[in-house]
Amino acid sequence: MNQKERNILKLEESFRDTIENDILKQQTENKKIKIKDIKLVGSAEWNDKINGQKRADVVLIVEKEITEKDENGKKRTTEQKNYYLGIKCIAGTLGNNQIIYNNTFAISEPDKMKAINELLEATPEEKIEKNSMNKLQTKEMAEILSAHLGRPVAEEEVQKLIEDMDKQEIEELSEEREEQEEKKNKLNKKQTEKIKVNGIQKVDLNKKVDGKQTLGNRLDLKGYESMYVVYSENVEEITPGTKKNNTTYSLVGVKSDGTATVLNDEFEMDKSVGNGATRNQTKVRADSTATRDNKDVSVYTRKSNGMSIGCENDMGNVNMFLYQKTKEENENVGIQIETSKTQVIPVETREIMNKNRGTYQGDKVKDETQKHTDEECKPKDVKDFDGDENTVTHEHFDLEYYVQEILNYENDQGEEQIKEVFTANEVRKKLLRELKEKGNQLSQDQIIQGVKEEMNLDAENLEREHKR
Repeated sequence: MNQKERNILKLEESFRDTIENDILKQQTENKKIKIKDIKLVGSAEWNDKINGQKRADVVLIVEKEITEKDENGKKRTTEQKNYYLGIKCIAGTLGNNQIIYNNTFAISEPDKMKAINELLEATPEEKIEKNSMNKLQTKEMAEILSAHLGRPVAEEEVQKLIEDMDKQEIEELSEEREEQEEKKNKLNKKQTEKIKVNGIQKVDLNKKVDGKQTLGNRLDLKGYESMYVVYSENVEEITPGTKKNNTTYSLVGVKSDGTATVLNDEFEMDKSVGNGATRNQTKVRADSTATRDNKDVSVYTRKSNGMSIGCENDMGNVNMFLYQKTKEENENVGIQIETSKTQVIPVETREIMNKNRGTYQGDKVKDETQKHTDEECKPKDVKDFDGDENTVTHEHFDLEYYVQEILNYENDQGEEQIKEVFTANEVRKKLLRELKEKGNQLSQDQIIQGVKEEMNLDAENLEREHKR
């Protein structure tokens, strides 16, 4: 199994454990429900109806077997297919496989329903079947049995082999599976340690890179938490057997579980720029100045959406840039990315790459930054970074935008509890108090996230007390 398949199986098995608790509540003496299979469709995306921000959640199909007993003791078994968005069951199917949405969901969440329908239409049935939990479990078991028996085991053989095994052999097999997981986790830790040694620069993929979307979203790198820049000569130490690129730097993605992956399969080298190429790129730097040069020594283009990452050697420090092609000149235009070794990027700089505003031509980028430099902005609503309120090294803070974002915060269960308990004014006061008290110790993003989590917990506690 490859890493993607393992991640899907892990998600589906975890999801099964979650919904089994709900199913237990529905069981009665005359009605028994069993989960037959779980299939990941993919991730549905929609715009939040309050603030317009991108939202996403996984869509899974759960196939259930329901056995009911009537008053005469006669059993009737039927099969049911339910659709889940996150952990919420939002739809089922009739006999002709027509999807019927929960009436409340259909009325209150038309954007989510549209996103799910579009995902289902765009996802081939073969792909959904390939993501079947049963199929992935069988594939994993075939690999474990192959190692256990010392011969290739086909997936078709798995069921019979398991049936022929005694209890002790099955227990040994389970132990082997656990040992494999433990070895994999140890490898993850080693990979992470190698990253710490060899990593020149770290980038937080959850950081909003254009004032609206995270860098991970712009680069279509879902599932990764951070990205490191390493010398290409060291990629073998991080992932053995990895092909070295003929360029100075390489990119490595790290997931939350510590898994490190050299991203050669996700990106391809852009040979038209970088590494001594003569073609120039327009870039807006952290200080909001726009330059046009060919200083990048390594430029990688994302295969799935054409966005590019450039690495520039600045006297030993690596400056990183996010690029996209202009519509008219078909040339790279980019902004500097905030990394572990560079200053905060002003929001005015980041917003230039906001794809909702179109792709700027080089001269338009220069005009935009120059306009801000010349006209400045009113310093009453900005956070300053260098002590001089007349420079461009500052960032706007839209208080009302973040008040609404906190009010619409969804917890792990997809519930918007805060708006049910607190008013906008209460959120505003709390946020202003936290910014004042913690502004020198934490970033604005950290403070906002802290307010979301704290107020959500308070809302849950108040709801719990109210129900008593």
